[in-house]
Amino acid sequence: MKEFELIKEYFSFSQSHSDTVIEGVGDDCAVLAVPDNRQLVTSVDTLVDGVHFFSDIDPADIAYKSLAVNVSDLAAMGAKPLGFTLAISLPKADTKWLEIFSRGLKQASEAFDIPLIGGDTTQGPLTITVNVLGTVKTDKALLRKAAQQDDDIWVTGYLGDAAAALKLHDKAQTQALSESEGYLWERLLRPTPPIRFAKKLAKLAHAAIDISDGLSADLGHILEQSHCSAKIKVSSLPLSEQLIDCVGLEMARDYALNGGDDYELCFTAKSSMRNKILNLAEDFKVNVHRIGTIETGDKGNLQLVLDGKPYQPKRQGWQHFSN
Repeated sequence: MKEFELIKEYFSFSQSHSDTVIEGVGDDCAVLAVPDNRQLVTSVDTLVDGVHFFSDIDPADIAYKSLAVNVSDLAAMGAKPLGFTLAISLPKADTKWLEIFSRGLKQASEAFDIPLIGGDTTQGPLTITVNVLGTVKTDKALLRKAAQQDDDIWVTGYLGDAAAALKLHDKAQTQALSESEGYLWERLLRPTPPIRFAKKLAKLAHAAIDISDGLSADLGHILEQSHCSAKIKVSSLPLSEQLIDCVGLEMARDYALNGGDDYELCFTAKSSMRNKILNLAEDFKVNVHRIGTIETGDKGNLQLVLDGKPYQPKRQGWQHFSN
């Protein structure tokens, strides 16, 4: 199958369902209209076989996650999705694989209400690059540099599930997982960034970031850029029953702090916003947990406290090029 036949067959499913997409797949560039009083935001991530996903899992899951992790960046800005492009390198044009991959990508596109508007295909090692675009009201983007002293620190969802699921790969391919293990495995394959909740959160929060490399590392970016420090109550970390069942409480806390691959939100807001945040979360059926406080002190310092004593996790967060 030639390149343009491949694109037409598997990546032309997303016809424009947005007033801001004038032309999508099929031309040299997509044509978009940015509404008045809004700013364009964009982010790009590359996912590499063996680093970000396992190539032997269901191609639909690979596709879904490829888009979800990028939509998570839009959520961190409080942005409304506008469209996305896909650049994919394939070892060969495997029509069965492409059919399933396309189906998963379409599911994610519809779930997050973000149309495919263009991209590129080429032959080579399996690599997937997704570029997402969104809009925010002018000067209302949630930025890492905007945390303020005495802000509450919140997170959405449950942390640590996906990181713990990494060790289940071999078992998932060869035998049935337990109910708790199956839950963790699904959390790894199909993250659910709270994009609709995040669009409304922009009115209530100061700073935000998506949790991709682990809570400690990602919150650290907010602390560095906001020139502040923070205290986290380890006992307040949101842990799923399934995670505790699989790895125990102590390891669950370490996965929550330094696991990565959660694609939940960490955000800060005034204490006076607590009820509004809880009400908003209830409206969008999102779990939110208040886990700590922004403080003055050494820039970037993160203090972890458990039962009034300093807490030192055994597990470190993920970093590319660390070896």
